[in-house]
Amino acid sequence: MAMLASTELKVGEVFNDDNHTFVVLKYQFIKKGRGQATIRVKVRNIESNSITEKTYSNEQKVEVADVEKRTTQYLYSDEKLAYFMDNADYSQFELFKDDISYELNFLREGDAVVTTFLNGKSLAIEITKSVELKVQDTSSAVAGNTATGATKEAIMETGYKIQVPLFINVGDMLRINTEEGSYTGRVNS
Repeated sequence: MAMLASTELKVGEVFNDDNHTFVVLKYQFIKKGRGQATIRVKVRNIESNSITEKTYSNEQKVEVADVEKRTTQYLYSDEKLAYFMDNADYSQFELFKDDISYELNFLREGDAVVTTFLNGKSLAIEITKSVELKVQDTSSAVAGNTATGATKEAIMETGYKIQVPLFINVGDMLRINTEEGSYTGRVNS
């Protein structure tokens, strides 16, 4: 039985606690003054699909769940579900869009993702730390509005809205940090 320190509970990690299996949706490290640090995680119970928060001290450990990670391909989504294909056997499966709404901001049809499976059931997806997306819409820079660090809103090809520098134009390819959801640079074509 492999154990995992509570400080290693990153988003997407699957673990067992209190005879239940959970997947981490959000991780927060809290350190106050001289006291002991605490780890607060927002988790989804795999069996009941309920979402709750759990708090651990930084010295606690949890049991690692026996999961399998496979490379899959994002196909498309409809109003409620996102559809994927397993690259190994070409089988298709779906996940609720609400469970992966943040990740969908950075996925285009055909993109590869790593999917976590538990007992053959898909649980969560992991996207790359950086993606390149095309600007679908943005306003023109306004003359005189060139103060240091000035930004404007851009809508990416996936529909994701992001703050970008004033020199960015429609059609530009941008590199986006998916962990923070922020602009990191323009891709030279």
